[in-house]
Amino acid sequence: MTAVRPAELIAVASLHGEEQTKTFENCIKCTVCTVYCPVAKANPEYPGPKQCGPDGERLRLKSPEFFDDVLKLCTNCKRCETACPSGVRIGDIIASARGKHGRKPLSLTTARDFVLSHTDLFGSLATPFAPIVNKLTEQSLVKKAMHHTIQVHDHKSLPKYSHGTFRRWYKKHVADQSQYRRQISYFHGCYVNYNDHSVGQNFIRVMNAMNIGVQLLEREKCCGVP
Repeated sequence: MTAVRPAELIAVASLHGEEQTKTFENCIKCTVCTVYCPVAKANPEYPGPKQCGPDGERLRLKSPEFFDDVLKLCTNCKRCETACPSGVRIGDIIASARGKHGRKPLSLTTARDFVLSHTDLFGSLATPFAPIVNKLTEQSLVKKAMHHTIQVHDHKSLPKYSHGTFRRWYKKHVADQSQYRRQISYFHGCYVNYNDHSVGQNFIRVMNAMNIGVQLLEREKCCGVP
């Protein structure tokens, strides 16, 4: 079975517990991860995956006070992991450190971060009321309120939600895909599932026209990549 994997839609599996942090021991300090890091290229404040990941983890194991807030600049794009010749799970190490040490007292901005980082939860809550949610978030007064409270800039437009989810549409409207000679698994991602069904719908039409059946994974979880 061939898997179609658009880079921005892949749900990334993470390691757990000790296994997640142990891989830093494999780092040979070649810094190839920093060469491939788009954040390090664009932002001089970000020291790069090697320092934030394996190097930083050695210090954080000694004391949590070595945690640095610059880790929040990592977008978890995983290019560092793809480039690493030693198979170090750098992105997972950084994400784990942020979750473990980066917690702050409850505030409006931490509430905002919770909303933005729980795509599946809030996508599921918003899609049944998509027309109302979309109308509210485009109002100038609402934008100004978000700007002054949770620091979402009022010049930005939040993505619109579609009514219902793509997965529900697939179950109701897509004919039996097993009839096609070739089969693929489609990693549709959060944006297709909650925001723009047409991307997934058109993809299925194209694949079916080429005599290829499209199967969805039993379950997908948001990878958290912007």
